[in-house]
Amino acid sequence: MKIRILTAADAEIYSQMRLEALETEPRAFSSSPADHHALTPGQIGERLQPAEGGSFVLGAFHAGNLVGTVGFWRERQPKLRHKGTVWGVYVKPEYRGQGLARALMAALVDRTRGYPDLRQVNLAVAATQVAAERLYRSLGFEQFGCERAALVVEGELVDEYWMVLRLRT
Repeated sequence: MKIRILTAADAEIYSQMRLEALETEPRAFSSSPADHHALTPGQIGERLQPAEGGSFVLGAFHAGNLVGTVGFWRERQPKLRHKGTVWGVYVKPEYRGQGLARALMAALVDRTRGYPDLRQVNLAVAATQVAAERLYRSLGFEQFGCERAALVVEGELVDEYWMVLRLRT
C-alpha cells in the first residue's frame, strides 16, 4: 500500500470512491449521493487541493488503485485555528480488516502533529460504526459528546459520538 496526499489531479478517481462510500455506507456520512452529484469536477478538485499547514485528503493505493481515503479540514478563523476535523474516512470493503484505516488515520495524525499551532483533532462517528469508533479510541481519541439523532438516514435516526485527540495542551 502507498499512502499519499491527493491533489486536484486525483479528482476523478476520488469522486468515484466518494460516491461509492456514500452509497454503500449511508449511516457513516452526513453527505448523500445527491449532495455529491451536485458538485462539479472543479469543486471536487478544489476540495482536494492541500493547503500548507491546513486541510488535505490522503489516499491509500494498492496496485495503482485508490482503495481508501481520509480527509482533514483545518479551521481558518483565528479563534478556531487551533483545531481541525477528520472527515470522509472510507476503505473499500475488500480491503477492510487489513489495518488500512489505521494506517490512513496514523498518517493523518502524524501530519497534523507537524502543525505547531494545532492543538486538537476532532471527529464525529456514527454510533452504528462500532469498528470505526474502536479504531479511533485505540489511536487516542476520546469521546466528549453524543449528538442524538444527528443524522436521518432512510427514516432512521442515527446518533453521532463526538471525539477529540489532544495533540498538545
